[in-house]
Amino acid sequence: MIKITKSGLLQLLVAITITLTITMAITAPAADYNDDYGPYGSVNDTYFKELILDIYVDETGKALVMGYVEREDIDSNGLPFLKMSEYVYDNDTKQLYAFTNALTSKYVDRWSINFTTDAYACYTEYHTIFYLPCGVMLGEINCSQGLAHSTAISNDSFVIDIQGCNVESPVTIIEYQQPLEETGGESFDSGSGFSFGYLSLAIAFAVLTLALIIAIAQMKKRGGGTRHEGGATTVKREVIETTADMLRVMETLTDRERTIVNALLKHNGEMTQADLRYETEIPKSSLTGILRSLERRKIIIKKERGRMNVIELSDWFLSKGERK
Repeated sequence: MIKITKSGLLQLLVAITITLTITMAITAPAADYNDDYGPYGSVNDTYFKELILDIYVDETGKALVMGYVEREDIDSNGLPFLKMSEYVYDNDTKQLYAFTNALTSKYVDRWSINFTTDAYACYTEYHTIFYLPCGVMLGEINCSQGLAHSTAISNDSFVIDIQGCNVESPVTIIEYQQPLEETGGESFDSGSGFSFGYLSLAIAFAVLTLALIIAIAQMKKRGGGTRHEGGATTVKREVIETTADMLRVMETLTDRERTIVNALLKHNGEMTQADLRYETEIPKSSLTGILRSLERRKIIIKKERGRMNVIELSDWFLSKGERK
């Protein structure tokens, strides 16, 4: 029998304690270790990323995609469907225009739209609207966690609205079936040239591309000051003088409302809604409500030019100042 003295027992306990301490120190993670190795694993409070798209799908499954996308989604293939698409991206406005058939698939007479992003994508604001031909028979709509959807019929289209905030790796799958009278028509013969739906989307894409080129050219022209075309036409930049009456009106506004009005004054009383959002850095969801409030108070006027919303200071507000 082995006899252990009190001093020997104490030494044994000390040795065991030291051994356990060293083992825990080696195997425990570092103090600042984060096991979420994705690129968005440590998002701070200032992180802000948006994806806002309108997606028009025709009877042949071709889709026209346009809206706001962050540059990093383009550079990092954050939108996989773009690999098999024709698209134009404007770095200044962050507007995407794409034409693709990579979002849809067909099995017998059933169609499916599968819209996904990169596996590590994280969006503080996510909003996609799908426009399907009116008359389709809608099946299941499956959205990933954090997304909500609603459906409606508007302007001869079946509208499916998908929204979410602070969502990770968003996925939307929409199943539908074309009307029976359409499934046997020539418009679904993908091997026999253009269908009406295909041609209409192709024309729309060409028009949007041209509009984007013109918009970029106009922005560059505005940035260059006064120019003369052929020595005959002068593009003049008007300056709006802020008068005491205008300032009194602005004193009744909230901070964000004043920010919008000041931005419009800076740009001669007129900006697109997209440019206004980028300059003021007001989220789209908040900006829409603020613009409605200013419009109700007759301070601004909202106009549609093609597919763009243009915000202008109203004549009522400008009548309180003078143009020079």
